[in-house]
Amino acid sequence: MKCFSCGGPLRLVRAGLYRCRFCGQLNEDRGSGQVLPRRMEVYPRIEQVREAAVEGVYEGTKATPSEGGLNPDMVTFVNRTIETLIPIYPEDRREERLRALNVRGQFKRELVEVLEGKRKFQDWYDATRQSLNKRSDQMDEIIYNALGGLSDRDAIELRNMFEQKIRGGVFR
Repeated sequence: MKCFSCGGPLRLVRAGLYRCRFCGQLNEDRGSGQVLPRRMEVYPRIEQVREAAVEGVYEGTKATPSEGGLNPDMVTFVNRTIETLIPIYPEDRREERLRALNVRGQFKRELVEVLEGKRKFQDWYDATRQSLNKRSDQMDEIIYNALGGLSDRDAIELRNMFEQKIRGGVFR
C-alpha cells in the first residue's frame, strides 16, 4: 500500500490506520486494499473527545526515541547519511570534533524520528539542507548514496524515488 497523498510507503499505526513515512499523512484502509484519507469523526459528547485525545497522545508516546525500533538497514542509512552530512576529519581540533558530534547527534535523532513516523521527511530534508547550507542536488546525492546496497523494502523505494528525482523525473 502507498500513501494516497504522495505515494510514499506506509507504516501501521493501529488496525486499519497507516501513517506515511515521508509526508506524515494518515491513511485509512477502507477494505479491499483501498487506502484513502482518514474519515473525520464527530463526537456528540465532550467525554468522547477527551477519550480520543488521550488515545492520540498515547499513540505519540508509545514509540521509543532511540533507533532500537528501526531495522538494521535503516540504521545503516541513518548513520551513512549523518556521517556524510557532518564529516569529522582527523586534523580537526578537539572542540571542532565535539561540536560536530553534537550536531551529528541532533540530526541523527531528527532523522530517526522521521523513520519512526513522528516527523515529516520533507520538513527534515528542508531544515537540514538549509542549516547545513546544502543545495538540493547535493542532499539528493547524499541520501541516494546512503541507501545504496540496502535490502529493506522502504530503503529500496526511497532510493528509487531519489534516483528519479536526480534524473529529473517525478519531483522536478
